[in-house]
Amino acid sequence: MPTLTEARLTLLRRRIAESGDAAAGEARPDPSAQNPDSFGQFGIAERRMWKIYELDPESVSHNIGLVIEFDGDRTVESVVAAAELLVERFEVLSSIVEVEAGVPHRVKVRREGRWAATRSVWTWGLDDAAVGSTESDTMATRLTRTPFDLFTEVPLRLRVSGGDGRVSMILVVHHLAVDDTSWPSLLGTLVSGEWIGDVHAEARPATPDAATAAETTDAAVRHALDTWAADDVRHPLSGELPAESAAESWLSPMDDREGIKVAAAVADESLAAFDRVAQIVGATPNALLIGVCSLAAFALTGSPDHVLVVPADNRRRTQPPQRIGYCGNIIPMRFRVDPTATVERALRDAASVIYRAMEHSGTDFGPILTALRQRGGRFPVMEIMASVRPAPLRGVARPDGPPATCRSVFNGIANYPLSIAFETDDHATHVEVDHQPGIVPDHVATRATGVLTALVDLIPSALGSTVAELLADLERRVPA
Repeated sequence: MPTLTEARLTLLRRRIAESGDAAAGEARPDPSAQNPDSFGQFGIAERRMWKIYELDPESVSHNIGLVIEFDGDRTVESVVAAAELLVERFEVLSSIVEVEAGVPHRVKVRREGRWAATRSVWTWGLDDAAVGSTESDTMATRLTRTPFDLFTEVPLRLRVSGGDGRVSMILVVHHLAVDDTSWPSLLGTLVSGEWIGDVHAEARPATPDAATAAETTDAAVRHALDTWAADDVRHPLSGELPAESAAESWLSPMDDREGIKVAAAVADESLAAFDRVAQIVGATPNALLIGVCSLAAFALTGSPDHVLVVPADNRRRTQPPQRIGYCGNIIPMRFRVDPTATVERALRDAASVIYRAMEHSGTDFGPILTALRQRGGRFPVMEIMASVRPAPLRGVARPDGPPATCRSVFNGIANYPLSIAFETDDHATHVEVDHQPGIVPDHVATRATGVLTALVDLIPSALGSTVAELLADLERRVPA
């Protein structure tokens, strides 16, 4: 974890004191947050995200920006009609946050969209300056890199423009209101022009009763202390043990930094071979890609014993995305790579680590942090995030005709020193890597995408080789 300046520590201490004595990322106990049953109540993951927002409301680290292009016979008016339907039905997107007695809750408000004089541009949740004819990419970047005041602003900004059979929408949303499970309802409504609703409700788990939840939390804490929260966990980028005191460690995760993002395509033929490898080692393709991230972390940093932080869905059956926003979870996983083991053995071991950790994915990260802090522990080492995620439009039903396309807009912030993501749409997969310059060594940053894509290429034919032999081949292919 990067060392904080004294000025930054002072600022964070003041913000924590102003917002109460809960540490960054913790959720105060609130029985209603476990299973909110009426609109306005926050779920437990939302309370965790809200605490982060309260500590630094000027941050744009949780702004998500997308540019959606509609081809074919879609008109500006038809896209605007879909947007108006969305904000009418998707209640968290048309709400502000109020705090009473320290407890946040949503209040639905009325906002009207506005047309430019030419009726070629329509905006919702934006000021007059966004109605002009500014170049689209410039506008998308500006809107994505502008903080939300969630006390007065709804967590959504929309700008629709275009003509001649091609319509463009800039969509910016705060992460408090959405997670990856929100996209089918949100983007499905925009693309189809019809309200999609909560399409995956029956596939989600029910909320456990209080006794079961307490038991699973205890088990999750024991797992943490045995693995990713143990005292001997080192920072993978430096190989050093944490140097901060336990008290200072709870502040350091709030030090957002400017970041750089790069992307690279993953070869289709390599992914097809990779699916066969997943069957051999007894893992899902997604789990196997997290295993690749662990091998990549070893190749890039030289640390065979490291923690990766993996995001996961934690939405319950009674938490429709239009009424309950962020339901994400954070699952730290501690990997130990043996260079003398075969690649197949290393991937099997990685899968075992992943599945043991995912047994506790139903317990939110906030209560685990609270328990660790109450025991006098430190904030866990969290330098590298790894994820496998669907592209926002993946699986979204589309009308006949030319498809809509979607691309993300980088908010300029790296939430972790190093983040690795495999993102898959309906046709291809690519890897995205973002990092914090000055924290991540230059040689690690420049090699990262090459190492990840090369590992996907090399692993299917290297299962009988040792990990050391695989990394030697990798070094020849992607020199340091």
